[in-house]
Amino acid sequence: MDTEKNQPSACSQTESVSTRAASGDPRSTLRRYLLLKYVQVLLLPQGNKLLLALGALASLRAALLLSSPRVSSKASSVLLGQLAAADGLLLLHWSLGALGGLLGNLTEGLLDTHHLVSLLFLSCLSLEALLVMRHAEQSRRLRTVRCARLASAAVWALGLGELLALRAAEHRDTLGLWVPLAAPLFSICMVVAPLLATLSHCLKGALWLANTWIYYTLFCKNPPRRKSSFH
Repeated sequence: MDTEKNQPSACSQTESVSTRAASGDPRSTLRRYLLLKYVQVLLLPQGNKLLLALGALASLRAALLLSSPRVSSKASSVLLGQLAAADGLLLLHWSLGALGGLLGNLTEGLLDTHHLVSLLFLSCLSLEALLVMRHAEQSRRLRTVRCARLASAAVWALGLGELLALRAAEHRDTLGLWVPLAAPLFSICMVVAPLLATLSHCLKGALWLANTWIYYTLFCKNPPRRKSSFH
């Protein structure tokens, strides 16, 4: 009798699993999106417009999934949403691409900033995944939505700050005529621009190596067997 009573429950659970599989699991889609961004940012050429456009479309789909109530708000979802939002810089890049002069140089800067910001957000996600796998309990206080938002704000401040400083240094004379009171600030940008460019280049190289190592460690050498944190 007990067995017969349990049979409908088991059947209903099976139907529930089948329904979820048929409707599509957003976690699986987000994991595939993350793997796509790893490949795009770490391996593929950054100047290829077709590849960038495909990545932007994938980011749009990921952003829509992350806004769904089916995806809970966690540190990983916040960082993944910011990674998708970084492709918004590509829209500005393409929109300003036909313009010359100051804006023409700005488009190249936007492309570099997109690459840097994407690397930084990938690094945050890689670090979180590494902490989940190796120090889950000890790092619980760090893996919060608040910390993820603070890290996201720091990433955007770093990326956009570098963009503005380098562009201001390149066009110090032109901008100084329009904004005379800001001439000292442009002079400072002129001085720090070479150091900032060197640091940015070194940072990108270090982030590339770190993300490549973490990607190999987590997804190739020791593929995760338990449920991902993207849920």
